[in-house]
Amino acid sequence: DRKDFNYRSYKPNTSIGFYTSKTCDFINIDHVVSLKDAYESGAASWSNSKKEAFANDRRNHVPSCGRVNSSKGSAAPKDFLRRSSDGKGLDYKIVRWCDYVTKYHAIKTKYTLSFADNDKRIFSMCELE
Repeated sequence: DRKDFNYRSYKPNTSIGFYTSKTCDFINIDHVVSLKDAYESGAASWSNSKKEAFANDRRNHVPSCGRVNSSKGSAAPKDFLRRSSDGKGLDYKIVRWCDYVTKYHAIKTKYTLSFADNDKRIFSMCELE
């Protein structure tokens, strides 16, 4: 449950989206490794204080255009890439793909979260495994 993570939102200090490097009409903070992804890959057993620390760890945050963040949702890299060009009218180009994958990998590693549900080819594309 999101409320167990006790995330405290804040206003981004930019109007440029991390994923697209474009100016956004609406920008918010995105968790690179979503709270759902974290929960399903090991955080379910964490204490509330560790969940809160994870949710508020700014190394896991990037400014994101609202529509891109909504499209990404709780997706892991493979699904996020697929959603970016799904033909449903929300198409956008992720121009910082390996920056994103590197951040994702670093956060999963830092918090010893499982990579079991990830496609390893995504990481090898960015020379991470």
